[in-house]
Amino acid sequence: MLLVPSTRGRAHVVAAFATLLLVAGLGAWWWSARPPRPVRLPPLAPADTTSDRAVDRALDLAGVDSTVIKSRWHNEVAGFDVAGLGARRQELFLRFANAERCTCGCGYTLAGCRASDMDCEVSGPRLTALFDSVRAGRIRSASGVPARPARGG
Repeated sequence: MLLVPSTRGRAHVVAAFATLLLVAGLGAWWWSARPPRPVRLPPLAPADTTSDRAVDRALDLAGVDSTVIKSRWHNEVAGFDVAGLGARRQELFLRFANAERCTCGCGYTLAGCRASDMDCEVSGPRLTALFDSVRAGRIRSASGVPARPARGG
């Protein structure tokens, strides 16, 4: 009589191990496929307006008026080639660009805002409309609009 070792006990162990590996693999897949948890950030501190006051105070102490800086004359408007306009129309465009304030909140004139921020979403379209109006002759007079300073700004 020949004795053959029983493989029945080993088959159960192998099946249990394979099932365990399958469950572990499915668990790992589920863990990696789930949406990420939102990151909880600490609440923001209230806006600090003291820094604005500190800047204004420093400018006052230095004898610099930011209104003067933001209102200074610009002989060119960045991004606009006025060479195709006649001298009179160039002057009209520059006078209006240097007189009208940008409404983006910067406090600069349209020309000043464009000089400091070429990507401003307010001054760009307003200057384009102004340029087109001057070029088409819809604006013919600058009465009441400040003229170019004698020294050029």
